Amino acid sequence: EFEDPATHNDVRTKIFLGCTSNLISSGVRESIRYLCQHKLIDVLVTTAGGIEEDLIKCMAPTYVGDFNLKGKELRPKGLN
Repeated sequence: EFEDPATHNDVRTKIFLGCTSNLISSGVRESIRYLCQHKLIDVLVTTAGGIEEDLIKCMAPTYVGDFNLKGKELRPKGLN
């Protein structure tokens, strides 16, 4: 019954989704996009806390690292 768009339009409750910016860059982005695209939420509220990540990605190539890499070896290569 609630999957019917007509029923959804009759409901006057507003659904707010609040999240921190790290959820967008941590892999939940597609789920949030789906909710927005299919109008399953009415309002999305998020922080801009990860703006520095976006700026860094625009300034130079980024690499996927590994916690097992030795910082001592990466620094001379300019990677740490």
